[in-house]
Amino acid sequence: MKKAFPILVGACALLVSLAVADPGVSVEYRQGVPEVRLNGDFPGARYTILRANLGAGPFEPVSDANTLCTGICSLDDFDAQPGRTYWYRFDLELANGSFQSFGPYEVTIAADQARPVGATIHPNPGRGPVRVQLFLGGRPSAAPVQAEAVIYDLQGRELAVVHRGPLARGTSSLDWNGRARDGRALGAGVYFLKFTSPLGSTVTRVVRLN
Repeated sequence: MKKAFPILVGACALLVSLAVADPGVSVEYRQGVPEVRLNGDFPGARYTILRANLGAGPFEPVSDANTLCTGICSLDDFDAQPGRTYWYRFDLELANGSFQSFGPYEVTIAADQARPVGATIHPNPGRGPVRVQLFLGGRPSAAPVQAEAVIYDLQGRELAVVHRGPLARGTSSLDWNGRARDGRALGAGVYFLKFTSPLGSTVTRVVRLN
């Protein structure tokens, strides 16, 4: 009985250390796309990320199988819906050949940060030509969708078309010369850029300077 006690204590300490060693996950949002990443560095490991709608599963792969981890193991989850809760599991083959599974981790996709569409203008306020960046959510391999980006004045009158037609998923950078359709430069004031697509729409305030 005297030997059993230290063995039991050692086993408990091992379980505690394993629990503490669990790295956890974090989520960052890049242009509206949630990036779910396993905390910590695992260089040389190969990993597969699986996702489920319930903590008990079933889990389905949402990343390529056996992706080489150059440090951080992460996933840009293009299919994640704003406001939804998912469970993520990371299956790793470590550089030493051993296997480790972390999770499942419960993650709620922030409704105010994940978005299917986005539009920005740089510089804003600005004068002369500017750069317009349009974002459409979804997997990069998904088919382009019809979209339009139009400049309006405060009265809702259409002044200039930045883009109208098919647009690829992800971020598209376009140049706008700061002029209306008739060629005149827009005067100083406040305008609006409305970006619409089947995925949704967004309005960006545009300030023009003299």
